[in-house]
Amino acid sequence: MNRTLLAVDASQRRTVVALARGPVVFDRAFDPTEVRDREPFWDELAALFREALVEPWQVEALAVALGPGGFTGLRVSVAFAKAFALARDVPVAGLGSATVFAASDAARGGKGPWLVALASKAGSAWCARVTRSDDGGFSEEPGAVADSSEFLPRLSAVAAAGGALLADEHLAPELSELARQAEARVRPLETDACALAAVAHLAVSRRAFVDPLALAPIYPREPEAVTKWRERKSQK
Repeated sequence: MNRTLLAVDASQRRTVVALARGPVVFDRAFDPTEVRDREPFWDELAALFREALVEPWQVEALAVALGPGGFTGLRVSVAFAKAFALARDVPVAGLGSATVFAASDAARGGKGPWLVALASKAGSAWCARVTRSDDGGFSEEPGAVADSSEFLPRLSAVAAAGGALLADEHLAPELSELARQAEARVRPLETDACALAAVAHLAVSRRAFVDPLALAPIYPREPEAVTKWRERKSQK
């Protein structure tokens, strides 16, 4: 596929932006928390376009990881995807972050299936199982928040199949202990730019597009800002 495609994953602490010109992938990876006086996403994006010698009007399709993930990163990336898709009139695909993490692990030699776990509240975690599909892509099952009693059988099934647990650094200690007991391979959540571009290309080739206005971030737990807003609203 020779399309010029832009893919963004800001679901975790490290944001990855990939600009693919056919098989050639240019990328920028950065930690927004290291910059206090501004949102660095825009500077990095502009630098990426300059490096790739691409103008915004040349982008033919856009893909964005919808989460689960951090509140600020997802808000910035999803808002950007909506605005860019509507302003440039280009199609946009929403990507499951679990699929992006699994594809990135596979690019580093990891074997599936994968259980992706992101810490939630009260010792629970949002979990989704990802497997390789017959066409060489990835199949992500619907994710859900699981407590320890629900987490263990899902993890055990993945471990028995020779797969791996991909988890963030905030995973509850009791869940980490269950992973140790299950003798599961545990690796961190990391996004590989080429894997992100490949997942995006596959979504575009399948025409898995969505209405830009329907794009919405997915969170492993309700953001604190939303919780406070609900509390204040209920007090009125």
